[in-house]
Amino acid sequence: MITTIYISIRYLQSLGISFLTVLFFILLIDGSDQLNFFSSNGLDAHKAVLNIFLRIPMLTLEAMALIVMLGSILTFSWLSNSNEISILKASGKSAFRIILPTVVITITLGLLVTFIGGPLVSATMRASDTVLERFNLTNTKSFSVSDNDIWLRDKSDSIDMVIKASQMNSTATVFYNLIFFEFYGQEKLNRKIKASKAILRKDFWELTDVKILDNTREPASKSKQILIKQLDIPTSLTNEQITGSFADPRIISVFSIKEFISRLETSGYSATRHKLFFLTELSRPIFFTAMLLIAAIFLLGTESKLSRGIKIFMCLFIGFLLFSIQKIFESFALTEQIPLSLVAFGPSIVAILIFSGILLHIEDG
Repeated sequence: MITTIYISIRYLQSLGISFLTVLFFILLIDGSDQLNFFSSNGLDAHKAVLNIFLRIPMLTLEAMALIVMLGSILTFSWLSNSNEISILKASGKSAFRIILPTVVITITLGLLVTFIGGPLVSATMRASDTVLERFNLTNTKSFSVSDNDIWLRDKSDSIDMVIKASQMNSTATVFYNLIFFEFYGQEKLNRKIKASKAILRKDFWELTDVKILDNTREPASKSKQILIKQLDIPTSLTNEQITGSFADPRIISVFSIKEFISRLETSGYSATRHKLFFLTELSRPIFFTAMLLIAAIFLLGTESKLSRGIKIFMCLFIGFLLFSIQKIFESFALTEQIPLSLVAFGPSIVAILIFSGILLHIEDG
């Protein structure tokens, strides 16, 4: 029990050191990049600080596998340098018994990162987008899918157009049962336009069977509708912008993404990217465990003639190789050539089986 607590404390200390090291480089690299981005757009440096801190959770989450790898290397290096591994093995403890506390911590960390860190990243990414929009540093067009409707936003210098549609085709060029809400400024509704069908052309909407309710008229005539067979409305929206506006699934909480996938598929869109993201989020604890085992097979062996520097290099190399294989598989999955569950869980499970076999071989001498 004392050994388990000792190894656990060592591992947590190593993870903390690795986290602070990675956080320092995130602040150094991304912080300087954000400061340069804001200053190049004529904004003061202090306005970039908020966005820098809002981006930290996202970048840290992306680097968590590296943090686990570095923490594992540091832990097993400490134990090897002080001959504690040799003492533990001499006392009858197997390599699997030695790494068991670190495996439990790694799996727990993976679950916490997925179910607490993931929603935090989603919230901070949305907040970062809001900050950038406030300073006119990002595209203000947006797209969302509610339970029954599709919502679009097209903002120009003077007019803000909010569009609601009940259905659209898979290429985002034809929409049905639309309502256009045309605003002047933030709150003043200018007019409401209903159409049974709209085709998104280059630089304009082509509306069919149009009803216009002008909100700028006198109160007595506000209820009167203008009926038009066809109407063209200028727009800067394109179908690529619409389909690309929800391309990043990280902005959706892991608790909401299944519902969002259902809405996308109901609207006629492929949700392959979001399904893959959801499955890879669930597989994170397994991937972290594979990273831990990579460090274990190189640094727990006391009989190896390789220098410690080469061992650490091999750990990092194989870790990055596993990460690259995972990304290559994901690119194939997006083209629907490989089952998504196989892509999300396959490389990590295969790696764990291989590394466990190697560790067992080392244990048997």
